[in-house]
Amino acid sequence: MPRTILFITSPEINFLEDIIHEGLDELLGPERVICYPYKDYSRFQYNLYPESAQKHPHRMPVGRLRLLEMRGSVDAVVVGSIRGQAVKTWGELQDEFTRCPVAILHGEESDDPWPTGIRYTHRFRMDLLPEQSEPGLFPLPLAAPARVMLPEDLPRDIDVSLVARSTHDIRRRCAEALSREGFLVLMDVDLPREQFCWILNRSKIAVSTRGAAYDTFRYWEIPYHGALLLSQRLPILIPDNFVDGQSAVFFDTPEEMMARIHELLADPGRLAEIAANGRRLSHEKHTAKARARYMLERMGLTV
Repeated sequence: MPRTILFITSPEINFLEDIIHEGLDELLGPERVICYPYKDYSRFQYNLYPESAQKHPHRMPVGRLRLLEMRGSVDAVVVGSIRGQAVKTWGELQDEFTRCPVAILHGEESDDPWPTGIRYTHRFRMDLLPEQSEPGLFPLPLAAPARVMLPEDLPRDIDVSLVARSTHDIRRRCAEALSREGFLVLMDVDLPREQFCWILNRSKIAVSTRGAAYDTFRYWEIPYHGALLLSQRLPILIPDNFVDGQSAVFFDTPEEMMARIHELLADPGRLAEIAANGRRLSHEKHTAKARARYMLERMGLTV
């Protein structure tokens, strides 16, 4: 059934907001996603290579009067951020959209409170711990937006790679352990997007750990490109998550990480099978489009 979504944007770059908006565009078509205020999605932070700007489904900005004329066709509202301008914009509009469900997205790395004084019916959070669960609150992790992924079938001649910023102690400790054994480690290096994807396409195993938040973009990029996801165990709720030993491999400490690496490299067949399962699950369940569908289904909207 066709659906029309009013997406309330924030001017800041926000991974969760941007991913869900892009997923709704893919799922419904940009003509059914009212982007207000208009936001130029060709400038996404994760969109680092110029060619992808040409793939952006451009839309015309919608003014306030035109938006109010369209309110009868809106099936749901998504407030893209719990902060600043998005909350202010929705507060000014909420009395005009009283009959449809309203989702608000919490994609912050810190434990910021949910806003008060605005209406919403469903809450979605990126870093949702099991003990934080309550009715009407759903986990919504990041994903792999297909538009900015560059999977290629290349020879996998890099045994293990870690490319990240040193935003948490566990990353630094894992980087040190990998470096001691001669594996590829690039920390705090600004790589062009194409080069980063090229490394993942050539890696047999790629390591992911938490950064400033538990959820991290790297967790989703690695399996999408076909490398085996070797990740720190994350305590957050992740729907349709990868399964240890089947579609990914998990660890708690750098020492356990190194043990898992040696086991996997000693069994290329098992390594390849887990990587293939992870890639399949990533493409089926962990794209921006899949996230948008999951969100709408939790809101009671089928598409």
